[in-house]
Amino acid sequence: MASDFKQRLQNLKQRRHGFDVLAKSAALSDIRFAEIASQTESYEKRAKSDALKYGLGAMQEVDKRYTSICYEEGDRVSAQLASGLADSQISVKFDYQGSVPLNVHIRGTSDVDLLVLHDEFVTLDWFGPQAHTYGHYGKSVISEMQRLRLNCEKMLPVRFPAATVKCDGSKSIRIEGGSLKRKIDVVPAHWHHTAAYQASLQKQDREICILDTSVPTTIGNRPFMHMHRINTKETLTNGGVKKVIRLLKNLSKDSDLNITLSSYDIAGLVWHFDNVSLNRPSYLEVALIAETQGHLHRLIQDRPYCEALMVPDQSRKIIDSSEKFASLIGLTVEVDELAAQIALELDPMGLQTPKTIRKRLSEAYV
Repeated sequence: MASDFKQRLQNLKQRRHGFDVLAKSAALSDIRFAEIASQTESYEKRAKSDALKYGLGAMQEVDKRYTSICYEEGDRVSAQLASGLADSQISVKFDYQGSVPLNVHIRGTSDVDLLVLHDEFVTLDWFGPQAHTYGHYGKSVISEMQRLRLNCEKMLPVRFPAATVKCDGSKSIRIEGGSLKRKIDVVPAHWHHTAAYQASLQKQDREICILDTSVPTTIGNRPFMHMHRINTKETLTNGGVKKVIRLLKNLSKDSDLNITLSSYDIAGLVWHFDNVSLNRPSYLEVALIAETQGHLHRLIQDRPYCEALMVPDQSRKIIDSSEKFASLIGLTVEVDELAAQIALELDPMGLQTPKTIRKRLSEAYV
């Protein structure tokens, strides 16, 4: 059954303005819904039909005022943690990871991943070119990370008494509600200096190790390499790569199919798309949908190639299960349906074949 793009457009608008979160906790009043419905973004002025508006809107970044609130709330939490941890004689630094700092988030009220980095030690690749300049840390890394985590768990409810603090996550502590306008995932971690970082001193080569309390152990992660490589491609594609990532994330969110690809997976797949095909001026943005459709079809038609693709930081394969490959097929179906509906809206009397659909989208000036 064809998707109801009028409803999807409504979902998109609510998501971009943060009303999707409010709707889960309490029904929106008619007045409040009318308020959000009356707010018009620039992409809505470029088209009249629902699918075309949806396709354009799904690619756009969230309004900067909503993103700035994400950082403001994250900074509030980090300031309270810094003060409390200093009292406990634990030195820390803070940073962000995830969709918000990469600017591929699709919700006005996106969750924030706040890294709390123990600043009294680092681990390192001992074969690195500068390894001889580091001293040995005399304490247990795991014990110190557990002490950091425990102190965060204790002080967050004290510093934010009206908020809800959930400590059941093995890798993060979630704080939400009260005076906070965003959900914040507090992630205790420490720096790991790779051999590459010792040589370059560039942030993208610096790894973090996240505490997993369920073992306990620390798990290596490379969020800054992921962001660096996506941002580099963003420059090469004139903004196209992030538009396509947001498009696929919105389609996945609105799909009735069981699409289990994460935001990280989707970004990794788009990172492998051809640069030239993603480099389109703003008035040819609709062509990005056709290019995305073509890339996805090539991936599902060449499963061995698809399953060999690595995430941008090279830490694992993207499609590492049959479930993910099935999700990729489902996501391709969603793009096909959007492309076909947009082509129909652009030329209601035109022939609808894969070739004519692609041509219509590729040549659409909007």
